[in-house]
Amino acid sequence: MTNLNEYNDVWVFTEIKDHENVNNCALEILGKAREIADQLNQKLVAIVLAYEADKYFSTIKNYGVDKIIFINHIDLKHYHEKIFPELIFNLIKKYQPSIFLFPSTEASSALSARLAYQCQTGLVNNALNLELDKKKNNLLLTDKPAYGGNYSVKIVCPKTRPQMCTITTGTFQKKESKKDNIDLIEEKYNFDKNKLKIKIIGTPTRKDKPSASLSDAKFVIGGGCGIGSKENFEKLYKLADYTDGQVGGTRRPIFNDWMPEHLQIGISGETIKPNLYLAFGISGAIQHVVGITDSETIIAINTDPNASIFRVSDYCVIGDAKEILEGLLKQYENE
Repeated sequence: MTNLNEYNDVWVFTEIKDHENVNNCALEILGKAREIADQLNQKLVAIVLAYEADKYFSTIKNYGVDKIIFINHIDLKHYHEKIFPELIFNLIKKYQPSIFLFPSTEASSALSARLAYQCQTGLVNNALNLELDKKKNNLLLTDKPAYGGNYSVKIVCPKTRPQMCTITTGTFQKKESKKDNIDLIEEKYNFDKNKLKIKIIGTPTRKDKPSASLSDAKFVIGGGCGIGSKENFEKLYKLADYTDGQVGGTRRPIFNDWMPEHLQIGISGETIKPNLYLAFGISGAIQHVVGITDSETIIAINTDPNASIFRVSDYCVIGDAKEILEGLLKQYENE
């Protein structure tokens, strides 16, 4: 990095989810990135790698971008750990962005880590807030949970560029705003597939894919280790079917193979803002609690009257989560 002043503009990796739509978290980040770009008097740039990339522009243009830099190719229909980093690293070398933000998804987290290594710069994962440090030449200042989530530390990246971080879904609100005369810049797909050691013979599929994003759900049913077993955890899905809810949970059910990782709520998962969060057998570790505090109403069920979850709950039910779950299911089954 010869001259940090040569690095300008705020980039957002605008991930395309499952070749269907623009990732919701990327749209949330664009709103916050617009604020930062305005404060720096710089451009907001959406980076799009996709197949049929132009069909996503109408959505992206609603979120205040000045430019869309895109690469369109059939090989970009799904994330590839070799192709995406090389293409975007070449873009970074060409355009030299000052700030580069990513959704905290499986693909974008892997991508950002590879790019940070290639750029020899820092990366903050799961940042809780973004602002500019006016005392330090408007460096990007990020809040990051530390010591098991019990503290929050502030991190800056003063000596290398781009300044990079990933952001969890639900951290920021989506903010629509339109700019006139958005620049569309198409870059060539120039990856040599002969370098790949593994041949792509099909497209990936996702098992246990939720019907809707947890961050968008109005009613979320959470399960913790107090639910007792995988068989009992499956009953949460039954309750969700009856109530049009969405199931999520803590880290322990993932370790126990009761639920897939993408349903985790908390620091390492989704941040939710439902009208109602109903927690079954969740103790209330800070790593989980930070992901639910924006819920309009929280009802927690736990046998321990001193459970930490009760400190953030609007209604506290002291009882066996398994028994109460069974009772709720019987009520719906008898209707």
